[in-house]
Amino acid sequence: MKTIKILFLFVGMLVSSAVSAQEFNKKDINGMWKRSDGLIITISGVGTFSEGGNALVFGVGNSGWSQTCAKRCFKFREIQYEGDNEWSAKNKMYMPTGDYTKDDGTVTIVLEDDKKSFTAGGYTYYKY
Repeated sequence: MKTIKILFLFVGMLVSSAVSAQEFNKKDINGMWKRSDGLIITISGVGTFSEGGNALVFGVGNSGWSQTCAKRCFKFREIQYEGDNEWSAKNKMYMPTGDYTKDDGTVTIVLEDDKKSFTAGGYTYYKY
């Protein structure tokens, strides 16, 4: 009887760990994402191109980015999968005085376990 209890305990632990473990794929970050200030980006090419993917600004909302950036400017460049739930990317910043973007360092993109949101550069983006 004791052996059966130990067996059930072991099987229960295996099932529990399998259910709680989240698997991530390098392409999980691809898709359309929206910030609370209305900035909408479309990430594509991650896991497809060796130089990484890009995040095109699709809509600007109240983000401070110019409407002229929609479908023309990139928010993130060279997005690369690092493993688990993390990607790295070159961050782009909008410069309103000259209506252009410039490099603003590298950011780490962290995808939540439910794959419905990620954080990068102090912002949270939600699946759109």
